Amino acid sequence: MTAILKITHLSKKYGRTQVLDGFTMELEKGKIHGLIGKNGEGKTTLIRIIMGIIPKESGEIYYKGRLIGFGDTSYKKEIGYIAEESVFFDWMTVNQFLAFNAAFYPRWNQSQADAYLKRLSLSPGIRIKSMSRGMKLKLGLIAALASNPEILLLDDPTSGLDVPTRQDFLNHMIGEIKAKGTTILFATHMVHELENIIQRLSILHNGRLILDNDIQKIKKAQGKNHSIEEIFLKHVSE
Repeated sequence: MTAILKITHLSKKYGRTQVLDGFTMELEKGKIHGLIGKNGEGKTTLIRIIMGIIPKESGEIYYKGRLIGFGDTSYKKEIGYIAEESVFFDWMTVNQFLAFNAAFYPRWNQSQADAYLKRLSLSPGIRIKSMSRGMKLKLGLIAALASNPEILLLDDPTSGLDVPTRQDFLNHMIGEIKAKGTTILFATHMVHELENIIQRLSILHNGRLILDNDIQKIKKAQGKNHSIEEIFLKHVSE
């Protein structure tokens, strides 16, 4: 495996609650990785640690073979992040927000941003304070994709999207992003959304990975007719 991101023995507590406990995982370059777990299992915590939003307690993270730590910002210009709840400057227009983001990403593609605005029916002149939650999610999606990231981190990205946008994202956009060579980590509790999308499946339970392998190898071992949801339920109930 050619790992673009490597996480070893990562641990994190909130008070007395151990959220991540010696968590170890590698993201293979150019692949779509599905990380599934129940709500509260630590998926969002993991992504926030990778993005340097919150500190880890122990463990190491390597990006392209280089050790990264809390407060290190150099690698972030190559990582796209779509959160379930994004933070915006409400006084900005859509275009102003995208221009603000463009300044931080050297691989920013404005023509791609414009194309996504049309595709997702988002007006460039509308002010963020007047937008619905679903419209803000679309804007966050556009900003992440137009940055042309090496890695795209998705934290329950479809929650709150309207049905046509969700279907377009799952059935088309993900494949288009992968075709560019982008590595994708799709973390969700909506297990069924990963069917026919991911290449590698990881299950997070009690702070650790209890399953981590290529999806075809998992299905070959457990039965090709098993859905990802069935595989997940089998392992978390054992």
